[in-house]
Amino acid sequence: MPNKAFSLLSTATRLLFAGLLACPAPVAIAAEPLIVRHNFFLDQNTGTLNYKGEVLALILEKSKGKYGPYVMKKGAQHDWSQSQSYKELERGKLDLMSSMTNYAREQSGLPVRYCLYKGLLGVRIGMGTHAAVAALDGIQTREALNQVKLGQVFDWPDYAIQTEAGLQVLRLTSVASSIEQLRSGVLQLLPLGIVEVDPIAKQYDLKTISKWAIAYPTAYYFFVSKKRPELAQRLEYGFEQAIKDHSFDELFAKRIGPLIAAADLEKRKLFYIRNPYLPRATPLTRKELWHPLVSSILQ
Repeated sequence: MPNKAFSLLSTATRLLFAGLLACPAPVAIAAEPLIVRHNFFLDQNTGTLNYKGEVLALILEKSKGKYGPYVMKKGAQHDWSQSQSYKELERGKLDLMSSMTNYAREQSGLPVRYCLYKGLLGVRIGMGTHAAVAALDGIQTREALNQVKLGQVFDWPDYAIQTEAGLQVLRLTSVASSIEQLRSGVLQLLPLGIVEVDPIAKQYDLKTISKWAIAYPTAYYFFVSKKRPELAQRLEYGFEQAIKDHSFDELFAKRIGPLIAAADLEKRKLFYIRNPYLPRATPLTRKELWHPLVSSILQ
């Protein structure tokens, strides 16, 4: 009897193992790609990325080994003001946007604290008509600067920074709306960052100040919707990898380097002003995150 039971058990065991061997191995399920909706294009009618889009693609790629695949998709944002964009970010209709930081903006979204322009948007060069630039290019004193009629878009942090410093600043609705006011003399100069002013001036046949600039500490970040914390975490990791292997430096040198060279920053007189709206969490002590030409401005 025991032998018979053993035989039956052995038979059952053999059948069980045979069945297991016959079953195919479980197939690993591929992770769903992370969807990233953005609006960083040279032209809204094409899919060509601008510099900010190229940085986004770089840091998503650098994070792929840890976080898996991703898909960049065109978002709904189109010709929105910065204040409107932040409202949409808070509602979760935007995954991310980019802008200069301040305390309020770091409450509205999750800041990825790696400055896309290495602090250079805090160096502002005046843009104006040929006549205005010729008359104002020789300014040497702060008192003279205080008399210049400047303009800034009302919801840019620059408006509050420059107004707080005592400069004469006219509220503008957009850069485009400033062009006619520059030409009519309502305002004399529109100070823009050194990485953006020259292309805009050429677009509108305007001139730029060549001998001086306004300078203050600031940072320009990606801001992620609070509804997408996993995206913010991934961008921080990817940016850190791109800093470590210098791939961000290479992209920056290729795309922004020529604009820096054209600005001749070393030859300019800089009028330094405070930025009381710069959050304390700004990583000012990490020298590798800032351009050497503006590191002194950040301290």
